[in-house]
Amino acid sequence: MKKILNYIVLSTVCIGLLGLYSCSDFLEETNKNTVTANVFYKTTEGIESLVNSCYAPTRIWYGKTVGYLLTEAGTDEMLFGNTANGTYPYYDYNSNLQGTEGGLIFVWKSFYRGINACNTAIARIKESPLPANLKAVREGEVRFLRAFYYYHLVETFGPIPLRTQETTEPEITALRAPVDDIYTLIFSDLETALTSIKGVVAPQGGRVTEPAVAALLARLYLTRGKNTEALAMADRVIKNYDFKLTENYKSLWDIANSSGSTSKEVIWFINYSENNTLNDYGRYDDLGYYWLWEGGHHGHLMFIPYFNGLKGWQYDLESGRSLLQYMPSKYLLDMYDETKDARWAGSFRTVWWANDPTTMPAGMKLGDTIAVVSKRAVTETYRKSKPYAIYDVNDVYQANGVPTIPRWRYAGLWKFADPSRSAKDVVNSKRDAFVFRLAEMYLIAAEASMKLGNTGGAADYFNVVRKRAAIPGKSDQMLVTAADMTLDFMLDERAREFVGEQLRWFDLKRTGKLIERLTKFNPDAAANVKPFHLMRPIPRVEIDVLQNKTEFVQNPGYN
Repeated sequence: MKKILNYIVLSTVCIGLLGLYSCSDFLEETNKNTVTANVFYKTTEGIESLVNSCYAPTRIWYGKTVGYLLTEAGTDEMLFGNTANGTYPYYDYNSNLQGTEGGLIFVWKSFYRGINACNTAIARIKESPLPANLKAVREGEVRFLRAFYYYHLVETFGPIPLRTQETTEPEITALRAPVDDIYTLIFSDLETALTSIKGVVAPQGGRVTEPAVAALLARLYLTRGKNTEALAMADRVIKNYDFKLTENYKSLWDIANSSGSTSKEVIWFINYSENNTLNDYGRYDDLGYYWLWEGGHHGHLMFIPYFNGLKGWQYDLESGRSLLQYMPSKYLLDMYDETKDARWAGSFRTVWWANDPTTMPAGMKLGDTIAVVSKRAVTETYRKSKPYAIYDVNDVYQANGVPTIPRWRYAGLWKFADPSRSAKDVVNSKRDAFVFRLAEMYLIAAEASMKLGNTGGAADYFNVVRKRAAIPGKSDQMLVTAADMTLDFMLDERAREFVGEQLRWFDLKRTGKLIERLTKFNPDAAANVKPFHLMRPIPRVEIDVLQNKTEFVQNPGYN
């Protein structure tokens, strides 16, 4: 009979994934090493800790390094933000993108671990002492999570093993189920969850709610070409629940408004904390890839520039600690009309100030402008008239969109900034990761309407998002018409609205535009990207342990 190790109990109960449990109460109880799973999961404490553990893998993807690599790298909106051009395979699809990549192994193992926890919970909730109504809610939560993990796996890897029962011992054979079969389970789980969680609509501190299920259904119906269903489900979220767009786009990202529980626009989120013990810190040490997930939200590290060598400047808490992982493509910058679209200033930072008195040039004082990045070209006369450094579009990019070297100084995606961290080198942020926003539901409804032939209706949905994005007094200039409703225009709008929010790779794959857009707009990837890159390689270690390797083969194009 399987034992529950004490460290597992601690990770599922004491760490408090959802902030729902107190460590102090638990630590006063007796050692759990002698308790079997069959006994523990028949207690209220046991089944609740099991359900809570099902949420854990969401934190290895959203707001984390590996999630950004699999959704933002190698797209039309982001390039590699460092001097060493073309050395990281997720960005440029070079020959090193193989099944030995650590991030792929980590995602595969973590999400299948989550799926197994969900399978265990689904099987055991029925025998738990929870009240009948709570049993239904908890089962709905874990069915949502199982569908959520399968969605990420099937879109990333294509046909994959389909597991619906608890796995308690190693398996040495496996088969890859067709994508249609995976989605049959996904939709079945979500439709069950929508009924089971019905009525749970207020934010639950990160738990799954009824509108969260509806939002995921809307996204996945669109993914699978079920446009009638996608429109209906997006409409349900828009009309049936108490969500509304944040009036000011920039304020949506203010760290003071970063709690998903308090934002009226956020439908579902992954919650993080200033207290790293509440961020699943150390949960996945046994997988050996701590650098991919450790701590809180990491978006504040990924997208910002570095002005090394500029006198009068040093990185500090306000300017952020840059890992130089991503810089915007020239194509992305060109999509924003900063004269009428507030999302440019609401997403990107282009001005930096003097903050280092030890190296400050004569005549400059703390707080003076020290560097400006311009998305437009400036004249030499204008440049010489200013006392600060200017990096215009021609300084940052060559005419063909290839960044100049070094790739350090560029417009920084600032929506994930967290100046509330305790020190400049602290990497974890308390910012919640917003998984579904109301704006996405409007754009799903618009795309589904367009594909159903109703371009006028599509424009109506579209314009709700455009009006919110308008600079005050420029709303009329932001409105579009039925004639504008094309797939490429919608992809452009999704880039403006959701840049950096871990949707882009899925959007390009879903619309069949990945190869086309990377060839046109991503000079790092254009020469390498091939149709087989619509799937990532299966982790090699998963294939190597199988006895039926002739049946379970690697995705085409990979080793």
